[in-house]
Amino acid sequence: MVRKVIIFFILLIGIMLSFSDTIAETKWTVLRDDDIIRGDGIQGMLHDVHFWDNQNGLVVGDSGLVLVTADGGKTWAKKEINMRPPGAAARQRSGAGGGPPAGFGGGGSPTFYNIYFVNEKIGYITGARGAILKTEDGGKTWNRKIARSEAARQNNNPRRGGIRAHLMGIQMISETVGFIVGSENTILKTTDGGETWVGSSERARVGETRNNLENIWFVSPTTGWIIGSYGTLLHTTDGGETWEKQKAGFDNNLFGIHFFDEKTGWICGQEGLILHTSDGGKTWKQQKAESYDDLHDIIFVDARVGWAVGGYNSVLHTTDGGKTWTVSNIPGSANLKGVHATDQNHCWTVNDWGVIAGYKSDQ
Repeated sequence: MVRKVIIFFILLIGIMLSFSDTIAETKWTVLRDDDIIRGDGIQGMLHDVHFWDNQNGLVVGDSGLVLVTADGGKTWAKKEINMRPPGAAARQRSGAGGGPPAGFGGGGSPTFYNIYFVNEKIGYITGARGAILKTEDGGKTWNRKIARSEAARQNNNPRRGGIRAHLMGIQMISETVGFIVGSENTILKTTDGGETWVGSSERARVGETRNNLENIWFVSPTTGWIIGSYGTLLHTTDGGETWEKQKAGFDNNLFGIHFFDEKTGWICGQEGLILHTSDGGKTWKQQKAESYDDLHDIIFVDARVGWAVGGYNSVLHTTDGGKTWTVSNIPGSANLKGVHATDQNHCWTVNDWGVIAGYKSDQ
């Protein structure tokens, strides 16, 4: 009997130590409670997060929601964005009409999906209904940019042919050239530093399958990838002039992509899928993680340390380049959508209940 009691307590202590190690490993803190608990009237799903340093950051979400922090995420303030189209004020003063309303053609402000910064000053926000915002002062002010179809540009008709797709991933590959991808096979290009964007979008008819492009990543001015629905993986070696289909080996929807250098990269997607390349994308191999939840975003701060986030508030963390992943869950059952880290000890994530959580390690 005594022996059984001793064994029981040994097992109990082992379980407690294991649980303690898990909590110590995660080190996640909810910085902003969900919309219901908080009840401050500022509601909306959050989709992406970006921090310039360990104190200053912003998040974006539904209905044009933008929140900023200057204390590492302890407090957040709502930032109002001018959503008027370029030149609207001048046209209104001249009596020529104010152009489309602030909500990009009605229906209120669009949802924002993605944040991308070229450097500390120049950055972009992309979103629903062709939304593109640009800042040149580190996010203090934002100006709307217009996405046009190639056909409208060729016909020299700046008032028509606007792209209405949901715009997702964006990347500048030089001071003047960059790309945006989005729903309905949308690919846009700028050649003037993000002032104007021109491209194509393929609207799906009833009964047709809609293919959405979710993200883009260039490892050099000539070499890049686009990921999307049904295992879509496109590759360019000529700076985006042409894109060739590449087989990822899976037909899962792909959501997040991150390259640490020209050879080393990761893709995350549906049903816990994580793909890894160590040869510049020639081959992609699955990395095993004990997770079956969709993974919406992934980031690495070096060749070893990274995070992926996804369904049911699941967070995956690796310190060995993805050979092993530790799975934990932030309280709640929502979907984590975006993740950003400034170094191996500081990371933030957001979900579709308005929650913001932060990881901080004392190591």
